[in-house]
Amino acid sequence: MIDDAELAAWLSRLSGGLWAPSGEHAPHDAVPEWFSREVIRLDGSRGMLQLSNFGAMRAADPDAFEAALVRRSIGATMLYSTLETSHTVVYEQGAPDDEDIVIVGTSNQGGQRLRTAAGIQLMNVGRMGFMSSMGASAVEHMGVSDTTGVVVPVAAIPGYRHVIARGAEMFPDTPLTRAAGASLGRMLFEWVKDPDQGQGALAGTEAALIALVRGLFRQFPGDGETSRASEFRAEAGRIIERRHRDPAFGLADLAADLHVSRRQLFRLYEGTDESPASRLLRRRLVTAREELVSTPPQDLAAVAARSGFADASALRAQFSRHVGLSPSAFRLAARTQPPRLAEAMLLSDEQSAPSD
Repeated sequence: MIDDAELAAWLSRLSGGLWAPSGEHAPHDAVPEWFSREVIRLDGSRGMLQLSNFGAMRAADPDAFEAALVRRSIGATMLYSTLETSHTVVYEQGAPDDEDIVIVGTSNQGGQRLRTAAGIQLMNVGRMGFMSSMGASAVEHMGVSDTTGVVVPVAAIPGYRHVIARGAEMFPDTPLTRAAGASLGRMLFEWVKDPDQGQGALAGTEAALIALVRGLFRQFPGDGETSRASEFRAEAGRIIERRHRDPAFGLADLAADLHVSRRQLFRLYEGTDESPASRLLRRRLVTAREELVSTPPQDLAAVAARSGFADASALRAQFSRHVGLSPSAFRLAARTQPPRLAEAMLLSDEQSAPSD
């Protein structure tokens, strides 16, 4: 059922319509070799076992099952797209290696039913939802379905554990959600077509993906928060994004920009997984990671200045404490070690393979 015509249409959707068979007389089902090399084909009962790395899959006719998977590791995240025939996958056992994850996905073809303790939700074409390893759920894929999205660690989304614990949920149908779905497909297309974009682009894309997923979850109320607190924290995030590179920028400046006192600022973050100081530091560390792997290489003093740290010593101390590596060791590792595949998109035999 998944023939070259399906694959060509899949690639066109991923590219946002920018890719089409080249040449006036090129067949409509022509699939470029660079894309074919990246597609993992799975079929039959064995294919279902391979794809169901931490979920249980079933289909009316397991021997007729077909799937195609494209994926790209982006640091601690994973961009993916799947093309699959009808089946249902049940998530109950949790993520591999006890690292809880969230899988965000947009339906681009076919349809899906999300089944949770709260009921059934229909995810039609253009809608986006998530499933997590923190709660039981089931996803029914109807017809040949195309789902494109990203996998992120739960730890990267502080403040929304009560939402993530539902197991699965639909995101609100908003301009942000629709634009995010298109962006995820386009990013995967660009990385699959040109996988050697450099460590700077890799770190920047990882940061952008995490920020995008956080933005999607901010459409839900945070843990124990009021809508007013949520709005203030969203504005605080925008201010931090804009001003974090300035070493002189601190919490007093953040409070002043929000027109609140320092005490009120800390109250806005009560009940969340991080303080405003931690939020600012985390953003500076993300920028430092991007700058450390940028080209041409910069000395540590320049990296510190561009990422909001007072000097190289301050950057070195905070980076070693929170990242677990010195800046120089991180830079070396980024250039010599391939990124680790997100567990959620590893096939079953890849999970059992010994690590290098």
